Amino acid sequence: MNTKFLWCASLVLVAGVVAVQPLRSTPQDAGKLQAAMEQIDGAVKGIQGALKTPDALDKALPEVWKAQRATLDAKAELPKAVVDMTDEKARRKAEFAYRTQMQDLMRALLDVEAAVLAGDAKKADKALRQADNLKSAGHSQFRPRDGR
Repeated sequence: MNTKFLWCASLVLVAGVVAVQPLRSTPQDAGKLQAAMEQIDGAVKGIQGALKTPDALDKALPEVWKAQRATLDAKAELPKAVVDMTDEKARRKAEFAYRTQMQDLMRALLDVEAAVLAGDAKKADKALRQADNLKSAGHSQFRPRDGR
């Protein structure tokens, strides 16, 4: 399959999901964000396992796609720390920062996918480490100190 086609298809998918999903989370939606983040974590573990065995590289693709779908789900929500902000200007700035980080995560996951399709486990691992760094940065910025 053509990498350019996959890139375009991913962009169309992102646009479609964002168009139909609400862009603000409410307290009852907090579980959706948590579920999406757990799906990302589970998929990343599957990708890591597949990357350790070069013969199993093709098994990473379904996990990459799971992580991408979960990233779209997470992007459609907002962390509680952002939703609870009372200062409108600060909340908008935090919302923008969150969505930008989710876009960066999706780009990293697209890089993982491209590397897997090319059969380059080293490049896929490097992109996956970049995604993990983005996750850590996002958690330190948007996850409350109590870990919820």
